[in-house]
Amino acid sequence: MPRSRPAARRSATRSSDRAILLRRTPFGETSLVVHVLTPGHGRVELMAKGAHRPRSRFFGVLDWFDTLELAWVRRGEADLGTLREGELRHRRRGLTRSLRSYRAAQTVVELLDLVTRAGFSDRDQFTLAESALDALDRAQGPPSALLAGFELKLLDQLGLAPALASCATCGAPAAALDPTAPEPRAPFSTSVGGRLCPIHANEAHASGVRVGTLPVAVLDSASLALGATLNKLDELNWSKERSIRVLDFTGRFLDHHLETRPKSHARFLAAPDRNRRTATRPYTP
Repeated sequence: MPRSRPAARRSATRSSDRAILLRRTPFGETSLVVHVLTPGHGRVELMAKGAHRPRSRFFGVLDWFDTLELAWVRRGEADLGTLREGELRHRRRGLTRSLRSYRAAQTVVELLDLVTRAGFSDRDQFTLAESALDALDRAQGPPSALLAGFELKLLDQLGLAPALASCATCGAPAAALDPTAPEPRAPFSTSVGGRLCPIHANEAHASGVRVGTLPVAVLDSASLALGATLNKLDELNWSKERSIRVLDFTGRFLDHHLETRPKSHARFLAAPDRNRRTATRPYTP
């Protein structure tokens, strides 16, 4: 019988790009499997052999929140790439000096880890990640407003941004239910996609969709955060209460549409909804 030929080796593809670490998992005693977000290749999964060895070229490089420059080789789209070179491009030291900023940066990375997939390149996601980490690195005050702005912009990139000023159903202006109230509120449904005019709030409620209300001031602040650049959000000088209430709103809206609660959200959102009505009764038309 003729001897079978050995399978041809697949040619290796060499790549390099900037990167932000999304996930790292120990492999064996000295190696790491890392997931990184890049501007040109999207999410990439790589084996960093010997990364924990003191003389490794990757030792001290694969750290959280930094922008890296990586080079790797891969023999097939479905294969785990092998990291060949790595160096630090930009270190964000400010994030290690503030526990609140560090936790906010953890949320940025965790959310991007949840929404990105290998094989799909989206330069805007990398740009958003760098902008958020840079803004948190420079932040002088509490990071709540910055984190809320990041979450809103991420929702917008995913096509899930809430309607904040107009009705999510018809696009018409969505007025407050009682503009003279101490805290005017507007009908809002996370399931429908945001703020609702009274007509479509009544229709949604009648069809069994959960409809509540949110303070108009919180929705207006969220709209301002969505339209501003991240490096300007630290200049808004919101009160601590205002920034936390906006972050509470964005976190719950995002969790609903991702259908999962990131670990970094768990403690903050374990508290009762900070935007609920003072009376516990639900919205009624």
